[in-house]
Amino acid sequence: METPHLHPKSPPRRTPSQHPGALATAAMAVAGLALAGAGASGIAFDIVGGIMAAIAAVSGESGVVDLGFDLPMAAARAAALAAGTTLLVTAVRRRRRARGACARCGRTGDCDEDSSADLVPNRTGGPGAGGVEGAAGRTSPAGGGRGTWQARGSWQRLSVRAGYLTVLLAAGYGALKVQWGLGGTFGLTDPRAFGDVHLWTPGLGDTGVLALIGMALGLGFARTWRPPLGMPRWMPLTAAFVGSVMLVPVGVLGTGLRVAVALGLAKPSLEGVSPWVFDVIYPWFLAWGLAMGTAAVGYHYRTRGVCRACGRGHLAFVRYAGAEGPPTREEAETTTL
Repeated sequence: METPHLHPKSPPRRTPSQHPGALATAAMAVAGLALAGAGASGIAFDIVGGIMAAIAAVSGESGVVDLGFDLPMAAARAAALAAGTTLLVTAVRRRRRARGACARCGRTGDCDEDSSADLVPNRTGGPGAGGVEGAAGRTSPAGGGRGTWQARGSWQRLSVRAGYLTVLLAAGYGALKVQWGLGGTFGLTDPRAFGDVHLWTPGLGDTGVLALIGMALGLGFARTWRPPLGMPRWMPLTAAFVGSVMLVPVGVLGTGLRVAVALGLAKPSLEGVSPWVFDVIYPWFLAWGLAMGTAAVGYHYRTRGVCRACGRGHLAFVRYAGAEGPPTREEAETTTL
């Protein structure tokens, strides 16, 4: 005689009122977004304006644009951004604890490895393997060579492609600014729009260096490189965070301004620069910031290693000799993120 299959009843869904800390967490997240948004709205001008002011003080040259630098306002925006970020991180950790996950890394108790990336080592060392590939002393993320990582799922593939896109977008912007610094006129309606400029003129060569840093970050994230010179991994991640916070608000505000100009609601201020440059550069900033942020998040999940709080996760950035094989879990590095 057949017996009916008994399906265990799922626990009743709890409403927000039944979660004492849910509303507080949501309020904390909203406040964090508001503060972070207020701080991020002008942080790009503060950073670039500060760099330009410092270069102008050393070189004695004026910048191609006068961004100005208001130290009290810059400090206030930086404080708002820091406070908002802290509130957002706190809200995320509260949410993780509420669903029974590790507050530090977000992993749950029923997973013993990172579900964000598939880092399965192949001990044969062949192509596409996560083994040593016969290279002694190789630095390898999560027990596999950097060229052997196989991201699992569309999210990780997207983050790797976003890293390469970051390289292309940063290179394009840097090339534009450098050629202006070298006397080029591409994108200018007036060849003398910036006057007598040099590569070291504030607003030209310095932004080219920032673009070069963006290229290095994007390539490192896409290739899952270990930070050089013993640099802790939070440093490139923080640089990417700051870069995204600089680029995305400027891209959003600038794109909105160009739409307003197109609708006749605002007057453009071109000053010898071709209109198409502004039409392209602000969406360019937005795409660049989003791509860098996506690449950084993917890099973080692929390399976060073994959590110091719960002990779950993959090994991260291991150095071992080819003949000795991968190290034990205790010999691998952990991460505090």
